[in-house]
Order: sequence, then C-alpha cells, then structure tokens
Amino acid sequence: MGYPWIATQMVIGSDARSSVPREELVLSVSRAVVRAKEMAHIESLILWPAAEPGLTRELAAVCRATGVTPLLWFPVLSDSPGVPQPEETLVRSFGGTRGHGSSGAWEGLAGGEERFLFSCPNNVGYLDSVLRAFAKLLDETDMDGVMLDKIRFPGPSNGFESLLGCFCSACSTRFERETGGLLDTLRQKARSFIQELRSSGPARFLSAWKETGSFWEAAGLEELGRFRERSILAAVQRFSELAHERRLEVGLDLFSPSLAPVVGQDYQGLSRLCDWMKPMLYCRAVGPAGLPLEISSLWKALQVLHPPADPALIRAGLKEVFGWSLPDTEAELLAHGLRPGVISSELARIADLLQGASGRVYAGIEAVRIPFFGIDTTPEILRASLSEVRAPATGVIASWALLHIPEDNLRVLGEWEAQPKTGPAMHA
Repeated sequence: MGYPWIATQMVIGSDARSSVPREELVLSVSRAVVRAKEMAHIESLILWPAAEPGLTRELAAVCRATGVTPLLWFPVLSDSPGVPQPEETLVRSFGGTRGHGSSGAWEGLAGGEERFLFSCPNNVGYLDSVLRAFAKLLDETDMDGVMLDKIRFPGPSNGFESLLGCFCSACSTRFERETGGLLDTLRQKARSFIQELRSSGPARFLSAWKETGSFWEAAGLEELGRFRERSILAAVQRFSELAHERRLEVGLDLFSPSLAPVVGQDYQGLSRLCDWMKPMLYCRAVGPAGLPLEISSLWKALQVLHPPADPALIRAGLKEVFGWSLPDTEAELLAHGLRPGVISSELARIADLLQGASGRVYAGIEAVRIPFFGIDTTPEILRASLSEVRAPATGVIASWALLHIPEDNLRVLGEWEAQPKTGPAMHA
C-alpha cells in the first residue's frame, strides 16, 4: 500500500479550552497527534496560534517528537491573532457600509470565535501591523512552514453588498495610481448593477455569468474584479516573501476555484507566490468558505434583492453557472450539502487554471464532525470524498480541526491508497 501526503489542522482557540490546565492540554494534543500519525499517517499538522504565550511553540515540539512537521496557520485579513481590527480598516461597500452586507448574509457570523470581518488589503498601515505580528510569530514558534488563510475579500456569506468593494480611500489612491482612472466610476457602476437586480431580477445576470464564466464581467465590473485580484496578490506577496526569507515553505488556503474570483483570488497569480495551495473543497459545511453556505447565500441574496424572482429559476441559473447538481431548495442545500462529483469537478478546474504553474495542490477535504457548522462527516462520506481526489492534487488536508476528527475517519484516511497520478501537481 502506498500512502499519499496527508496533513490536518488544529485550532487551540482563545477561550475554548481556557479551563483546561496547560499540562493536560499538551498531553491531550500529544495523544491526538500520535493517534493521527498511527491511524492516518499524517505528515504535517497546521497549527492555529494559541493565545497563551509559548503554547504554540510547545505544540510544535510535540509534533516533531512524533515525526509530524509543524506548520503555522495564519489568518491575514480577518481574525489575525493579537491584532486589533478597527472598523475603519474594514472593506467598504459601494454604499459605504463596512464589514458585511445584509442580502444573503449568514446569521451565524457572530456566533463563533472568528468574526470573519475582512480588512482592506490596500490599507497599508493595518497590513503593516499584521505583518509585524506574523514575523513575531515566525520568530517565536519554530515552525517549518506556514499556511496563509483569509487572503481574500468578503464572500457571499458576508452579504451580497460586501462583494462589491472595496471603495475606501486607500483603494481609490491605489486604483488611480495603477490605472489613471477614478474608482468612484466603478462605485457608480456597482450601484447601478444592484439597482438593475432589484428592478429586473437576476435572470440576465446569471445568464451572462454562465456565458462569460466571470461574475465580474456579468456584473459589468470586470475592471473592479481585476483590481481586487491585484490587491490580494500584492498583500499575499509581502507575507510570502517574509516567510521565504526565513526558508519556510508557504501554503495558501483558498476558496474553491469556482468561487475564488468572486473573493479576489487568482489561482494562476497566487501559484507563483507559494509552494503549495489548499483549495477548500467543502461540500457539506455550513460555514464561511463552505460551498453549501456560500452558494445558498448567493441564492438567498438574489431572492432578497428581487422578491418576485422564482426560486426555481435562481436555482437553475446557479446550476448552469457552476455546472453542479443542486438540491431543489436553498434550505435543502444547507441541510444536505452538495452531491458527489463537485470535488473532482473543482480539481479539474484547478488543473485548467494552473497549466504551466509550479508547486503542489493538496485538496482540503472535510473530515470533522462539528454540529455548529452543521457538518457530520461519516466514514462513508469521507470515503466518497477521497475517491474523487485526483490530479493535480497529490495529497489531502483533512479539514479542519484534528480534535474534531473521529477515530473512524482517521482510519479511513489511513486506508486511503495513493492513486496513480497523470502528472505532478500544478503540471510543473
């Protein structure tokens, strides 16, 4: 039997385990890592920084003692550890609101430890403070690599209006410097786009999205889409360079490719800044970046913006856009997730996007059971998901929290045999 590359992630939150003595927590994590190594043959553990000083470094040492490579999991534009996030740094919509919109916004955004409020990547002062925190963690935690997370603009689950930004002063300055044009012109186009959705409904937009393959072109905002991608690339480059200067490998946690352009992520451009990327191919999770939630948020937003619209027509339009089979209702999508075939379809999209690029792709596959996110990954579901993993992926990251992966699922990972690959990741 040949084992593919497998990693998983771990979150030690700021207060989730505050009542557990440190020694007991470290022992518990050590046992979990040993179990995952023995059952699932994991090679790396990606650690979200712990709030308690020195704990992350201690957990990294636990990993090394078990033969598991420790990597730092670092969120950049939202929920950055130890970095205050003033409201004036948040992405500004065409209507002037910050943080999130209302149409289709997920009601659970305020329910967890993470706020999922996104700061503008062009706010240099704020980004400098995050970069300093990142450098400090790298110097203190003794990691072998990093995974940069939340390197994007808000998604549909933040509310449809939040997709149409950012129009802050920093963005205006950068846009004028890069293009010689005024960002306010695009702000007016964004306003007109929303007005058209409200008056005429989503049919024309969804049809154009399907025909062009571009959310931004269909919305008449292609220039804004390109500017957002350049802004994310510039921000990621700073963090990637800092890690590479320390001889650390860099991985990127990315939206699934069908939705990545909507949040400003350019797979081809980002591939040049990293050693590997992890597409979040989450087909059941009701949480930000989970495909059921993000698609249902789009579905709900288009209904809210034009109440007379037939939900069945919105469903049909989204089905044509993504090429996936969708449940009959938005509520069913949240309850039951997406049907088989999405993972293999999305990996095929990545193969098309990354032709000529170098690096590795590790498929982010759900392996957890977490009621808060409406996810109950049974061994049968995990087995089916793994059966869809193929080139360009050369391994998986069992997502997204080791302590919530049951032993039955660790065994499934351990039984998964490496499949013959048609070529190296990203077709080097």
